[in-house]
Amino acid sequence: MRTAYNPLPFPPLSLMSIAAVVQDSYEITIHDRNLYKDPDGKNIGTVLQRAKPDIVGITSLTGPAILDGVLVSRLAKEAGAQVVWGGTHASLLPEQTLQNPYIDFVVMNEGEETFRELIEAIEQHRGYKNILGLAYKEDGQVKINPERPFIQDLDALPMPAWNLVPVERYIYRYTNARRKIVTVTSRGCLFRCSFCYVIDFHKRKYRGKSVARILEELAFLRKNYGVDGVRFDDDLFVINRPRLREFCDWVYKKDVPITWDSNCRADQVNPEFIGAVTRGKCHRLTFGLESGSDRILKFIEKDFRAEQIVRAFDLLNKTDIMTGAAFLIGVPTETEEDIWKTIDLAKRINAYHTHFYPYTPFPGSPLAEYCRKNGLIQYPERLENWADFEYARSDRTAMSEREMKKISAQFEVRNVLHSLQRGELAILSNFLNLEQFQNFRSWTGFFRQAFRSGVRGSVHSAEKPIL
Repeated sequence: MRTAYNPLPFPPLSLMSIAAVVQDSYEITIHDRNLYKDPDGKNIGTVLQRAKPDIVGITSLTGPAILDGVLVSRLAKEAGAQVVWGGTHASLLPEQTLQNPYIDFVVMNEGEETFRELIEAIEQHRGYKNILGLAYKEDGQVKINPERPFIQDLDALPMPAWNLVPVERYIYRYTNARRKIVTVTSRGCLFRCSFCYVIDFHKRKYRGKSVARILEELAFLRKNYGVDGVRFDDDLFVINRPRLREFCDWVYKKDVPITWDSNCRADQVNPEFIGAVTRGKCHRLTFGLESGSDRILKFIEKDFRAEQIVRAFDLLNKTDIMTGAAFLIGVPTETEEDIWKTIDLAKRINAYHTHFYPYTPFPGSPLAEYCRKNGLIQYPERLENWADFEYARSDRTAMSEREMKKISAQFEVRNVLHSLQRGELAILSNFLNLEQFQNFRSWTGFFRQAFRSGVRGSVHSAEKPIL
């Protein structure tokens, strides 16, 4: 079961992968609480009481979804089930997670093999001490077993259990793709960005499916669900250059009727890369750029400089590939000068969609540990308190929350105008944040100047964004 946290149509791929491993031996259902409104749990409580499952598995991210997970855990226990948590948050903080009275087990990191062994042990009334990657309670004490080695051959896993989810709910329209869906072809990342949990979760290890397996899954999605576009939601789909070239060459030679988009890094972009992904029907690349300040980029260990970002976008802006740029605001030690460098860079590179996000020190990242050791944060003492854990307050950042909302609103308007220019009305809901309508003066002022001089002129003409 996936907790409610995100209205965007991303299928619960981790649950689907685990379910695929065990569905031939056990009766499995997947409930995605993103797909319906049930804040008080009445609906899922009724489902659990009727089904009386033996085991309920829950995956949850850090943040508000934690409370939903705890609610479902309580309802599952009331229905007589044993409760297993997995996913990022529980994997990084298994001991604290198990201190919650409604949670019996934590499957740490990859769950396919660990979950299968756990349900076999429960069924056969065996102990749990030999199950790698498992944390559990015994005689009131939390026991944490050794980590399970990562699955090296992802091709050996069965295809995700698309048969267990309402696939149509996850298909959406996006520019030139009428039926687009999200999938994953690899796990992990080799880079060391200090704000990212992946360093701890995947230990800077990378494993990817073969091109043959990727094409097999794309053919399956197209044949069974009419998919003509995919988002590869890997941490970094393009990281393995030989695999990327092979994939793009195959798509080009066989004229595979699917376009795609993925995450990318600025230092990955060069003329050879552009040629490969253009041949391979890449439609969009999204970049976590984080800052326009070289000092901050070095501090968070991005391992590239602002000038590399500019060069990458100079190349990309000559193509038809859409670009997305994401920036972090409120990183420790960041000054107002650093923030203006970020804003100036965002204007200069002219990404198709630009977003600013407040930095949050999520557990498992080196930068979060820096914040904790320097007294900038205190980790919550109870699982439930992670639901409202926040860091980006005005007394800890160089620019006020009000100013940042205004600046962010201007770029969001620019995103909308870019979409309108290309007739992309179907995707505007992905970029509109209703909270930003409160900045009415900023919105109306921006629209006035935007329509006077055009989108590019309105964003690039001023030395600083319009406030």
